[in-house]
Amino acid sequence: MLQKNSSGERVETASVAEVPTEITEKRLGLKILGDSFELLPNALIVRGKPNIEEYDEAFRRLSSIESAQSWWWGDLANARERHYGSLKEMAEKYGKDYGALANCQYVASRYEVSHRSETLGFKYYQITAPLEDRLEWLNKAKDNKWSATELAKQIRLSKILPPSFDSTLPTISHAEYRDWLPKQPDCDLLLTDPPYSTEVENLKGFAQDWLPPALAKVKPTGRAYIFIGAYPKELEAYLGINPGNMTLANVMVWEYRNTIGPASKLDYNLNWQAILYYRGPDAPELACPILTEQFAVQEVNAPDGRTGIRYNEWQKPDELAERLIRHSTSPGHLVLDCFAGTGTFLLAAAKFKRIAHGCDMSHEMVNIAAKRGCRVVKLQ
Repeated sequence: MLQKNSSGERVETASVAEVPTEITEKRLGLKILGDSFELLPNALIVRGKPNIEEYDEAFRRLSSIESAQSWWWGDLANARERHYGSLKEMAEKYGKDYGALANCQYVASRYEVSHRSETLGFKYYQITAPLEDRLEWLNKAKDNKWSATELAKQIRLSKILPPSFDSTLPTISHAEYRDWLPKQPDCDLLLTDPPYSTEVENLKGFAQDWLPPALAKVKPTGRAYIFIGAYPKELEAYLGINPGNMTLANVMVWEYRNTIGPASKLDYNLNWQAILYYRGPDAPELACPILTEQFAVQEVNAPDGRTGIRYNEWQKPDELAERLIRHSTSPGHLVLDCFAGTGTFLLAAAKFKRIAHGCDMSHEMVNIAAKRGCRVVKLQ
């Protein structure tokens, strides 16, 4: 929107916010983002047409303010509580989320002002706040120019302690499925989580290439669970494949309530993934005595890096992996996973004294699986 200023010049203001006359007369705005940007209690006014450098600087300053606000709330909450006790009443009075306020308060209490760097955002301090060696981790993040996500990942990896097994260690090879599968013996259970449609260009061709030979490795008495995405094109690609002598008995649902897929304003958000459940012609009854585990819909929350350890974006929960292994195998049975990732299924199988072998084409994934307790073997 064009307006004239006091000098008679025509200037552009943000069309998203009409500027009331009383505001423009009193000039109450703050210009901490730069001369071309005016902050009001209920709007940001853009004066004229700032150049790209001015916009970059405004974004940088506003990002700094956003991070600083968390420190301000935290320090204010700590001071108020020291002087007058619990601040829950104040949070309710001013419509603040008490949990978010308490989080800021906790993080601020963990760092003296002298330990707070302007080059690292509040998120870095939030991630490291519970740690005894938090300052060392912050220095590593600064020196290595890590993002907050990378910092959290490095902390998780440093705390991996390989589990101890009473049986043979699960093995993983750095290899592609097409090279690894032909060299494996027939198995009692195929349990795997192949790449999703978001990662594969020709999904139908990919599914047709790996699934039939993988199912052919399952004994007539065995079973298979294949995790796939809930997208229609992914379901279509897999459901059209001939499973050979196996029977596609159920399209199971893994439902989680603590995370969702990509948000959409046109469609419903996804909080589930499909599990294709196959059984061989001579498969025995499922070993599933727990009533709540007997349903095709399995409700187990996804691994959450905010409250526990998550090694990669598509990691499946240990609880679900252990359920499926208990239901379909016995001690000493062989479990194969041709897309093993960080070893979740292999480790769950070994925990219940099954023999577990897997492969993955990612060096990074295999290295994490090794740190978690898998033995890396070279494909012969």
